Amino acid sequence: MRLIGVEVVDERPLAGRLVGWMFVMGSIVTTLLPLLPGVDGAVVTPTLPLGVAAGIWGVACLRRVDWMHAPGWLGHLGPAAGALCAAIATHDTGGASSPARFLLMLVVVYAAYFFPAREAWPYLGLVLVLHALPFAYDPRAVSEGLLGELLIVGPCYWLLAFLLINGKRGMVALRAHADDLARRDPLTGLANRRALLECAARPGRFGLLLLDVDDFKRFNTEHGHPGGDRALVGVADSLRRAVRAGDLPARLGGDEFAVLVAGATPAGMAALAERVMETVRADGPARVSAGWAVGECGADALLLAADRALAHAKRAGKDRALAAA
Repeated sequence: MRLIGVEVVDERPLAGRLVGWMFVMGSIVTTLLPLLPGVDGAVVTPTLPLGVAAGIWGVACLRRVDWMHAPGWLGHLGPAAGALCAAIATHDTGGASSPARFLLMLVVVYAAYFFPAREAWPYLGLVLVLHALPFAYDPRAVSEGLLGELLIVGPCYWLLAFLLINGKRGMVALRAHADDLARRDPLTGLANRRALLECAARPGRFGLLLLDVDDFKRFNTEHGHPGGDRALVGVADSLRRAVRAGDLPARLGGDEFAVLVAGATPAGMAALAERVMETVRADGPARVSAGWAVGECGADALLLAADRALAHAKRAGKDRALAAA
């Protein structure tokens, strides 16, 4: 199963910077820790090169790694390696009595906040195992109260991870909903201009069918704005029925609609235009004029070409679709 790593793409640079600072500060703190009164251990130990390497890796994370495009496994390398480094620092600075064991809390917080739930929960087990590791080498672990400490920190780590994972899941869902609303027309439910232009800006060949409701002012004059809204919703429903699964129908604003087709051909666009015109005529009183264009010239040029074709259709008598010259 492919690792996702940092779930929200926009947060990847922040996550990378935090990993970098965690390693830099961790290497400094664990080097200075033995100098404090009451802390066992020495600055120079067989594992000192590991601390130096951690500091160098931290600087690389801050200055060299492109976290926006980094693979998922690289995102996991930081907290996993950080947890192991914290366990080694705990061993070198007193075992069961070392304050370095509480650096493991950073791993829980980081993983629970940035990773999806299925990739974050295993870190809770890893941290609890490493927190209990002094039982394997420190004969003072029981007398130092490590068992009671685990009885306290275990539920605390779990609650912390639970709150962060579920809180982040809610934030991600709300953000996705907000992004969807920002790209959707509130009246018709179709994609809006922003969504269509974002899709049209991607590389590739596109076809664009541009539509305009004929004599739209008449609907507002005869039936008021509610009648005009009903006409727009009717045209939107006709577009949904006429387009294919991969096409993007959109309302650009006012009485202007569009359909974006990826990998379009002139013959395919001509068939789509005819199908849309027939569906609109069959569904209600509204009539539309349309113009379409095909190319790889970018969103602006495609819009301009389709708009010119639409203008020609209007001048030619409306209720028809014409191709760009």
